[in-house]
Amino acid sequence: MKKHVFKATKMGWDSEKEGIWFDSDQYTAEEAQAEFKPYHGITQRGYSYTGYEYDGQKYHDVTYLGEFEDDEMPGNE
Repeated sequence: MKKHVFKATKMGWDSEKEGIWFDSDQYTAEEAQAEFKPYHGITQRGYSYTGYEYDGQKYHDVTYLGEFEDDEMPGNE
């Protein structure tokens, strides 16, 4: 089964990365990308930024890695 795979950096100082995947039978790449809802915030120093939210988690950035078979999923990078 193929999956669309994304790498996202969680909000916070430690820059923890998380892999998120969507079943290709249920989502196109564009539909999967649209699940990450943009939001606007302001840092403690007053700089504005755009982040992304998915399933209650906020992320600095989200990168689409591609479509992979289950046995070819990318590992931790």
